[in-house]
Amino acid sequence: MKRLGIILIVALFLFSNIFAQTGEGTVSGVEGIYFGKVIEPDKYVLGVGDIVRIYIILETGDPISFNVTVSPTGSINLPMVRAIKVSGLTLTEATREISKQLLKLYPRSVISTDLVYTRKFKIYVLGEVQNAGTHLVSAISTLDDVIKLAGLKSSASLRNIQIRRGNKILEVDYLRFLKYGDVNQNPYIEEGDLIYVPLMGKSVKVLGQVKNPGIYEIKDGEKLKDVLDMAGGLKAQGSFFGATLDRIDGTRIELNLYDLYYGDENKKESANIALQSGDTITVFPEIKRVYVLGFVKNPGPIQLVEEVKVTPEGIEVTGQASMGAKISELIQKAGGILPNGSLRNIELRIKGDPNNKIIVDLYRILVLGEELEEEIKVNPGDVIYVPPILRSVKVLGQVKIPGIYELNPGDRIRDILLKAGGITEKASRESGELERIENGKKLVYKFNVTNAIQGIEKDNLELKDGDTIYIGELRRLVYVLGQVNNPAAYEYREGRKLTEYISMAGGPKDRADLSRVAVVREVDGETKVIPINMNEIINRGRSNLDIEIKENDIIFVPEVFVKGWQDIVNILSGIFYVYSLLKPIVGW
Repeated sequence: MKRLGIILIVALFLFSNIFAQTGEGTVSGVEGIYFGKVIEPDKYVLGVGDIVRIYIILETGDPISFNVTVSPTGSINLPMVRAIKVSGLTLTEATREISKQLLKLYPRSVISTDLVYTRKFKIYVLGEVQNAGTHLVSAISTLDDVIKLAGLKSSASLRNIQIRRGNKILEVDYLRFLKYGDVNQNPYIEEGDLIYVPLMGKSVKVLGQVKNPGIYEIKDGEKLKDVLDMAGGLKAQGSFFGATLDRIDGTRIELNLYDLYYGDENKKESANIALQSGDTITVFPEIKRVYVLGFVKNPGPIQLVEEVKVTPEGIEVTGQASMGAKISELIQKAGGILPNGSLRNIELRIKGDPNNKIIVDLYRILVLGEELEEEIKVNPGDVIYVPPILRSVKVLGQVKIPGIYELNPGDRIRDILLKAGGITEKASRESGELERIENGKKLVYKFNVTNAIQGIEKDNLELKDGDTIYIGELRRLVYVLGQVNNPAAYEYREGRKLTEYISMAGGPKDRADLSRVAVVREVDGETKVIPINMNEIINRGRSNLDIEIKENDIIFVPEVFVKGWQDIVNILSGIFYVYSLLKPIVGW
């Protein structure tokens, strides 16, 4: 047995000398060094002509390596081992089978394999190529390698290349590999393949400010965005609003590329026009202009010029603004913000990109003066987008500008009252109401209006979307009581006199004692009573006694105790009646 092992080692040594690597990077019978692609052992399928190197580290630690070629029968032959069928196996599978057979003889050896040379074979290339016919390629060649060998004519289709393999036909969109690196569209070539490149099918032309202008083949269902992507997209100077699509029947369609790239899903779909064979897409260069979009009266481009042109009547030409114009000026040029447009979350999109934007709060800039608008630079190609109001509160009652106001996170009552112009002269300074719907129930919070305006936190409540602020009216009153026909509280008006308020109360009653009218007034926290003899005013014309009444004064007209002979008779009748009742009792 020991003698047999020695014989096997000698045989392998001799075998390895016959097939060994001779010289750096050269395989016996094979010219040059392999500079091909990285091969994946789990995917590469061995075939006739492949050269495999086998490495054996013997039990003694001595290494042996030798090369074997896959024979025309698909096998490799090793000394003292039966022929091993490897054609059709992956390199990994072949390694496993070779190790299995050799380990029968060398159970304590380490065995591995490697591919040192890939086979070559002939394939056929036909159709719209410059070098049609037979080509010799390696087993790791791909469609891309073959096309580079054969060359394409300008009339060749890149979208419908066919690989005819036995009874199968593989259709390949080669353009997707070229443009997007889709490796599934660059398959490996197999022995016996026939590659057919047909004529270009339906196509469109893309011109102007795109990265790769030219003629592009289209498939059924492909749209504007697909072809612009094939052309590499727009150049930096390409205009989102300056593009056209011309059809062979003479129809011209104005394209909105901004919506195509940056609009919401509905706008993208609307702008992504279906294409027809023969269409010509032209993207024009951007001129110096900005775009005001969204919730403005007249959305669209505004050209930036050194000097705005005017008509002979002295009216400025629309659609123009001076270079360096501020955001508020450009929005005004677009007709201003609509009632449901946001003043506080305006987006300045740099070069139109929604992902590169500055949020501008024009309320804080123009009203509160917290920022300088001049510091916000607007450049050609930028987009000013006015979004809709998403969160709001309603302000009602005694404010100067009641209405619905946009709500930003963290806003409080004071912020919104300032936006509403502040409170009116008639507004109550004491009691305001904040109404809020929570869990389907209406909650009412009372707050001191003066404290809220001063920013005192307990009254300056933080607001939520849908809140309603109500500022009630401060009723400035004067009270007319006593012997008047309509005693009540009456609205205070500055400058009104005593007699006017008594007249408003319907005048004095018959039993009014006008000589003892009293005006009760609070002065510096103390209550004072001012006596007035109205008879002097009425009968003698002493107007200086007809004093001006102040807010919250109380006018009291007392009742006279005895007035004329009717009162005397009534008093005497009462006394006689009482006397008649008491006489039997007391014995009068």
